[in-house]
Amino acid sequence: MIKTDHISIQCPQCGHTEFEQPENVKDDDFVKCNSCHFEIMLADLKEVGIEQAREVVIPEAKAEIEKMLKKAFKGRLK
Repeated sequence: MIKTDHISIQCPQCGHTEFEQPENVKDDDFVKCNSCHFEIMLADLKEVGIEQAREVVIPEAKAEIEKMLKKAFKGRLK
């Protein structure tokens, strides 16, 4: 089973996970990293978050699938 159930989006500049944002934030609004003050459009930050999630989840999923296949074929392959 995949172990990661929560991934925080990290600032592309410093890795911090907290951002300042306007009320009723929309995709074309800018958000600002609370640590380094890097500003990025929310839509772009969402894309960064998707890529960061892929970097974590895909290797976990591959490992889990390999584990399941090894278990399924244990003793059948010689």
